[in-house]
Amino acid sequence: MAEKLAIGVDLGGTKIMAGVVNLSTGQMIASAKKKTRLVADGQDLVKRIALVIDEAISDAGVDIKKLNGIGIGAAGMVDRERGILLAAANIGANDLAMAEPLQQQFGLKVKLGNDVEVATLGELAFGAGLDCDDFVCIFVGTGIGSGIVHNGEILRGYSGTAGEIGHMIVVPDGRDCGCGGFGCLETYASRTAVARNCIFDINRGYESILRDKVDPAKGGLRSKAIAQAYDLGDSVAVRAVDHAACIMGIGLASVVNFYNPQRIILGGGFIEAMPLYFEKAEAEMRRRSLRIPSFETELVRAELGDYAGTIGAALLTK
Repeated sequence: MAEKLAIGVDLGGTKIMAGVVNLSTGQMIASAKKKTRLVADGQDLVKRIALVIDEAISDAGVDIKKLNGIGIGAAGMVDRERGILLAAANIGANDLAMAEPLQQQFGLKVKLGNDVEVATLGELAFGAGLDCDDFVCIFVGTGIGSGIVHNGEILRGYSGTAGEIGHMIVVPDGRDCGCGGFGCLETYASRTAVARNCIFDINRGYESILRDKVDPAKGGLRSKAIAQAYDLGDSVAVRAVDHAACIMGIGLASVVNFYNPQRIILGGGFIEAMPLYFEKAEAEMRRRSLRIPSFETELVRAELGDYAGTIGAALLTK
Protein backbone atom coordinates (compact mmCIF):
# COMPACT_ATOMS: atom_id res chain seq x y z
CA MET A 1 0.00 0.00 0.00
CA ALA A 2 1.37 3.42 -0.97
CA GLU A 3 2.23 5.83 1.79
CA LYS A 4 -0.41 8.48 2.47
CA LEU A 5 1.38 11.83 2.75
CA ALA A 6 0.19 15.35 3.52
CA ILE A 7 1.59 18.81 4.13
CA GLY A 8 1.48 20.19 7.66
CA VAL A 9 2.13 23.88 8.37
CA ASP A 10 2.84 25.27 11.83
CA LEU A 11 2.28 29.04 11.78
CA GLY A 12 3.52 30.51 15.06
CA GLY A 13 4.56 33.87 16.39
CA THR A 14 8.25 33.10 15.78
CA LYS A 15 8.42 30.81 12.75
CA ILE A 16 6.53 29.14 9.91
CA MET A 17 7.38 25.46 9.56
CA ALA A 18 6.04 23.20 6.80
CA GLY A 19 6.62 19.49 6.46
CA VAL A 20 5.66 16.49 4.36
CA VAL A 21 4.24 14.00 6.86
CA ASN A 22 3.42 10.29 6.67
CA LEU A 23 -0.14 10.19 8.03
CA SER A 24 0.15 6.57 9.17
CA THR A 25 3.36 6.86 11.18
CA GLY A 26 3.75 10.58 11.91
CA GLN A 27 7.18 10.49 10.28
CA MET A 28 8.43 13.80 8.92
CA ILE A 29 9.71 13.12 5.39
CA ALA A 30 11.07 16.63 4.83
CA SER A 31 10.62 20.08 6.37
CA ALA A 32 11.37 23.75 5.75
CA LYS A 33 10.96 26.89 7.82
CA LYS A 34 11.18 30.66 7.77
CA LYS A 35 10.82 33.32 10.43
CA THR A 36 7.38 34.79 10.97
CA ARG A 37 7.22 38.52 10.49
CA LEU A 38 4.56 40.96 11.65
CA VAL A 39 2.69 41.75 8.47
CA ALA A 40 1.17 44.93 7.11
CA ASP A 41 -0.56 43.01 4.31
CA GLY A 42 -2.02 39.61 5.11
CA GLN A 43 -1.40 38.37 1.58
CA ASP A 44 2.33 38.73 2.20
CA LEU A 45 1.94 36.17 4.98
CA VAL A 46 0.06 33.77 2.68
CA LYS A 47 2.82 34.12 0.07
CA ARG A 48 5.44 33.40 2.73
CA ILE A 49 3.59 30.27 3.79
CA ALA A 50 3.41 29.15 0.15
CA LEU A 51 7.18 29.54 -0.20
CA VAL A 52 7.80 27.30 2.83
CA ILE A 53 5.36 24.70 1.50
CA ASP A 54 7.08 24.73 -1.89
CA GLU A 55 10.45 24.20 -0.27
CA ALA A 56 9.22 21.27 1.85
CA ILE A 57 7.65 19.55 -1.19
CA SER A 58 10.82 20.07 -3.21
CA ASP A 59 13.04 18.66 -0.45
CA ALA A 60 10.76 15.62 -0.07
CA GLY A 61 10.89 14.93 -3.81
CA VAL A 62 7.22 13.91 -3.93
CA ASP A 63 4.59 14.44 -6.61
CA ILE A 64 2.25 17.14 -5.35
CA LYS A 65 -0.71 15.33 -6.94
CA LYS A 66 -0.14 12.40 -4.57
CA LEU A 67 -0.44 14.51 -1.43
CA ASN A 68 -3.60 14.18 0.65
CA GLY A 69 -3.88 17.92 1.26
CA ILE A 70 -2.53 20.81 3.33
CA GLY A 71 -3.27 21.32 7.01
CA ILE A 72 -2.40 24.59 8.78
CA GLY A 73 -2.20 25.27 12.49
CA ALA A 74 -2.21 29.04 13.07
CA ALA A 75 -1.42 30.90 16.29
CA GLY A 76 -4.74 32.61 16.89
CA MET A 77 -8.49 32.21 16.63
CA VAL A 78 -9.68 30.56 13.44
CA ASP A 79 -12.84 29.92 11.45
CA ARG A 80 -12.33 26.27 10.54
CA GLU A 81 -15.26 26.07 8.15
CA ARG A 82 -14.25 29.07 6.02
CA GLY A 83 -10.49 28.69 6.45
CA ILE A 84 -10.02 32.20 7.87
CA LEU A 85 -7.55 33.39 10.49
CA LEU A 86 -9.83 35.60 12.58
CA ALA A 87 -7.36 37.14 15.02
CA ALA A 88 -3.66 36.52 15.67
CA ALA A 89 -2.15 38.89 18.23
CA ASN A 90 1.40 37.52 17.90
CA ILE A 91 1.37 37.61 14.09
CA GLY A 92 -0.49 40.83 13.33
CA ALA A 93 -3.11 39.33 11.00
CA ASN A 94 -6.90 39.56 11.32
CA ASP A 95 -9.76 38.23 9.17
CA LEU A 96 -7.25 36.71 6.76
CA ALA A 97 -8.46 34.14 4.22
CA MET A 98 -5.84 31.40 4.19
CA ALA A 99 -7.40 28.21 2.86
CA GLU A 100 -8.82 29.54 -0.42
CA PRO A 101 -5.70 31.20 -1.90
CA LEU A 102 -3.47 28.24 -0.96
CA GLN A 103 -6.00 25.79 -2.36
CA GLN A 104 -6.01 27.68 -5.64
CA GLN A 105 -2.22 27.80 -5.80
CA PHE A 106 -1.50 24.14 -4.98
CA GLY A 107 -4.67 22.43 -6.19
CA LEU A 108 -5.04 20.62 -2.86
CA LYS A 109 -7.69 20.78 -0.15
CA VAL A 110 -6.62 23.06 2.71
CA LYS A 111 -7.79 22.70 6.32
CA LEU A 112 -7.18 25.32 9.03
CA GLY A 113 -6.97 24.88 12.80
CA ASN A 114 -5.47 26.58 15.82
CA ASP A 115 -1.73 25.93 16.23
CA VAL A 116 -1.92 24.39 19.70
CA GLU A 117 -5.05 22.44 18.79
CA VAL A 118 -3.18 20.71 15.96
CA ALA A 119 -0.06 20.18 18.10
CA THR A 120 -2.39 18.47 20.57
CA LEU A 121 -3.65 16.26 17.73
CA GLY A 122 -0.04 15.31 17.04
CA GLU A 123 0.64 14.38 20.65
CA LEU A 124 -2.67 12.45 20.77
CA ALA A 125 -1.84 10.39 17.69
CA PHE A 126 1.92 9.88 18.03
CA GLY A 127 3.22 11.44 21.26
CA ALA A 128 2.64 11.86 25.00
CA GLY A 129 -1.15 11.54 24.67
CA LEU A 130 -1.11 8.26 22.75
CA ASP A 131 -2.48 6.17 25.64
CA CYS A 132 -4.72 8.80 27.23
CA ASP A 133 -8.25 9.94 26.36
CA ASP A 134 -8.52 12.93 28.72
CA PHE A 135 -5.72 15.47 28.83
CA VAL A 136 -4.77 19.10 28.37
CA CYS A 137 -1.78 19.91 26.17
CA ILE A 138 -0.07 23.24 26.92
CA PHE A 139 2.68 24.83 24.86
CA VAL A 140 4.91 27.63 26.11
CA GLY A 141 6.80 29.82 23.65
CA THR A 142 6.18 33.28 22.23
CA GLY A 143 2.79 32.99 23.92
CA ILE A 144 0.97 30.19 25.75
CA GLY A 145 -1.79 28.06 24.27
CA SER A 146 -3.48 24.77 25.01
CA GLY A 147 -5.60 22.06 23.48
CA ILE A 148 -8.13 19.91 25.35
CA VAL A 149 -8.80 16.24 24.63
CA HIS A 150 -11.98 14.77 26.14
CA ASN A 151 -12.97 11.14 25.52
CA GLY A 152 -10.30 10.95 22.83
CA GLU A 153 -11.59 13.93 20.86
CA ILE A 154 -10.49 17.57 20.64
CA LEU A 155 -12.83 19.75 22.72
CA ARG A 156 -13.30 23.04 20.89
CA GLY A 157 -15.99 24.70 23.00
CA TYR A 158 -19.20 26.43 21.97
CA SER A 159 -17.55 29.14 19.84
CA GLY A 160 -14.58 26.99 18.84
CA THR A 161 -12.07 28.85 21.02
CA ALA A 162 -11.65 26.47 23.97
CA GLY A 163 -8.12 26.09 25.27
CA GLU A 164 -6.96 29.72 25.32
CA ILE A 165 -5.17 29.19 28.61
CA GLY A 166 -2.67 31.90 27.74
CA HIS A 167 -5.48 34.38 28.25
CA MET A 168 -6.52 33.09 31.65
CA ILE A 169 -6.43 36.12 33.96
CA VAL A 170 -3.82 35.66 36.69
CA VAL A 171 -3.32 39.32 37.72
CA PRO A 172 -6.39 41.59 37.72
CA ASP A 173 -5.58 44.85 35.90
CA GLY A 174 -2.12 43.45 35.16
CA ARG A 175 0.10 43.76 32.10
CA ASP A 176 -1.30 44.65 28.70
CA CYS A 177 -1.75 41.62 26.45
CA GLY A 178 -1.81 41.47 22.67
CA CYS A 179 -5.37 40.09 22.90
CA GLY A 180 -6.54 43.47 24.22
CA GLY A 181 -6.94 42.23 27.78
CA PHE A 182 -4.90 42.69 30.93
CA GLY A 183 -3.11 40.32 33.29
CA CYS A 184 -3.18 37.25 31.01
CA LEU A 185 -1.08 34.21 31.90
CA GLU A 186 1.12 34.54 28.81
CA THR A 187 2.16 38.08 29.78
CA TYR A 188 3.79 36.59 32.90
CA ALA A 189 4.83 33.02 32.07
CA SER A 190 5.78 32.83 28.37
CA ARG A 191 9.27 33.09 26.89
CA THR A 192 8.33 36.60 25.78
CA ALA A 193 7.44 37.50 29.37
CA VAL A 194 10.70 36.07 30.70
CA ALA A 195 12.69 38.02 28.11
CA ARG A 196 10.79 41.18 28.98
CA ASN A 197 11.60 40.81 32.69
CA CYS A 198 15.27 40.11 31.95
CA ILE A 199 15.57 43.20 29.75
CA PHE A 200 13.75 45.31 32.33
CA ASP A 201 16.29 44.34 35.01
CA ILE A 202 19.22 44.87 32.63
CA ASN A 203 17.95 48.37 31.82
CA ARG A 204 17.69 49.08 35.55
CA GLY A 205 21.41 48.40 35.86
CA TYR A 206 21.60 44.78 37.04
CA GLU A 207 24.65 42.92 35.76
CA SER A 208 23.85 40.00 33.45
CA ILE A 209 25.57 37.98 30.77
CA LEU A 210 22.36 38.49 28.79
CA ARG A 211 23.14 42.15 28.23
CA ASP A 212 24.95 41.40 24.96
CA LYS A 213 22.39 38.78 23.89
CA VAL A 214 19.46 41.15 23.44
CA ASP A 215 18.34 41.33 19.80
CA PRO A 216 18.51 45.08 19.07
CA ALA A 217 16.04 44.76 16.19
CA LYS A 218 13.36 42.90 18.15
CA GLY A 219 14.26 43.79 21.72
CA GLY A 220 13.99 40.12 22.67
CA LEU A 221 16.01 37.16 23.91
CA ARG A 222 16.18 33.63 22.55
CA SER A 223 15.22 30.66 24.72
CA LYS A 224 18.71 29.19 24.33
CA ALA A 225 20.40 32.35 25.63
CA ILE A 226 18.07 32.53 28.63
CA ALA A 227 18.65 28.83 29.39
CA GLN A 228 22.43 29.20 29.24
CA ALA A 229 22.34 32.21 31.54
CA TYR A 230 20.06 30.36 33.96
CA ASP A 231 22.36 27.33 34.05
CA LEU A 232 25.28 29.63 34.88
CA GLY A 233 23.37 31.10 37.80
CA ASP A 234 22.86 34.54 36.23
CA SER A 235 20.70 36.36 38.81
CA VAL A 236 18.62 38.21 36.20
CA ALA A 237 17.78 35.01 34.33
CA VAL A 238 17.13 33.01 37.49
CA ARG A 239 14.78 35.64 38.91
CA ALA A 240 12.81 35.97 35.66
CA VAL A 241 12.51 32.23 34.95
CA ASP A 242 11.61 31.26 38.52
CA HIS A 243 8.89 33.93 38.65
CA ALA A 244 7.45 32.80 35.32
CA ALA A 245 7.48 29.14 36.39
CA CYS A 246 5.67 30.06 39.60
CA ILE A 247 2.93 31.88 37.68
CA MET A 248 2.71 28.95 35.24
CA GLY A 249 2.27 26.60 38.18
CA ILE A 250 -0.63 28.71 39.41
CA GLY A 251 -2.22 28.47 35.97
CA LEU A 252 -1.72 24.69 35.92
CA ALA A 253 -3.30 24.40 39.38
CA SER A 254 -6.36 26.23 38.07
CA VAL A 255 -6.61 23.72 35.21
CA VAL A 256 -6.32 20.81 37.66
CA ASN A 257 -8.95 22.23 40.01
CA PHE A 258 -11.44 23.23 37.31
CA TYR A 259 -11.10 20.55 34.64
CA ASN A 260 -9.54 17.62 36.54
CA PRO A 261 -7.75 16.04 33.54
CA GLN A 262 -6.00 12.69 33.81
CA ARG A 263 -2.86 14.22 32.32
CA ILE A 264 -1.35 17.59 31.47
CA ILE A 265 1.26 17.62 28.70
CA LEU A 266 3.65 20.56 28.79
CA GLY A 267 5.69 21.41 25.70
CA GLY A 268 6.94 24.13 23.39
CA GLY A 269 10.33 25.59 22.61
CA PHE A 270 10.80 27.25 25.99
CA ILE A 271 9.96 24.07 27.90
CA GLU A 272 12.50 22.13 25.82
CA ALA A 273 15.19 24.72 26.47
CA MET A 274 14.44 25.12 30.19
CA PRO A 275 14.05 21.78 32.05
CA LEU A 276 13.97 23.53 35.43
CA TYR A 277 11.00 25.68 34.34
CA PHE A 278 9.01 22.45 34.02
CA GLU A 279 10.11 21.19 37.44
CA LYS A 280 9.40 24.46 39.25
CA ALA A 281 6.02 24.85 37.55
CA GLU A 282 5.12 21.30 38.59
CA ALA A 283 6.09 21.94 42.21
CA GLU A 284 3.91 25.05 42.28
CA MET A 285 1.03 23.19 40.63
CA ARG A 286 1.17 20.41 43.24
CA ARG A 287 1.34 22.95 46.06
CA ARG A 288 -1.57 25.08 44.81
CA SER A 289 -4.07 22.54 43.50
CA LEU A 290 -6.64 20.60 45.52
CA ARG A 291 -5.16 17.68 47.44
CA ILE A 292 -6.76 14.72 45.63
CA PRO A 293 -6.37 15.85 41.99
CA SER A 294 -2.96 17.31 42.84
CA PHE A 295 -1.52 13.85 43.33
CA GLU A 296 -3.59 12.04 40.71
CA THR A 297 -3.05 14.36 37.73
CA GLU A 298 0.00 13.42 35.66
CA LEU A 299 2.26 16.20 34.38
CA VAL A 300 4.50 15.05 31.53
CA ARG A 301 6.63 16.58 28.82
CA ALA A 302 5.51 16.66 25.18
CA GLU A 303 7.28 14.07 23.03
CA LEU A 304 7.14 15.39 19.46
CA GLY A 305 9.24 18.47 20.10
CA ASP A 306 9.40 21.12 17.41
CA TYR A 307 7.44 18.92 14.98
CA ALA A 308 4.25 18.53 17.05
CA GLY A 309 2.40 21.34 15.29
CA THR A 310 3.50 20.34 11.80
CA ILE A 311 2.60 16.67 12.29
CA GLY A 312 -0.73 17.56 13.89
CA ALA A 313 -1.59 20.04 11.13
CA ALA A 314 -1.07 17.33 8.50
CA LEU A 315 -3.58 15.15 10.36
CA LEU A 316 -6.30 17.73 9.63
CA THR A 317 -6.35 16.42 6.06
CA LYS A 318 -7.40 12.88 7.01
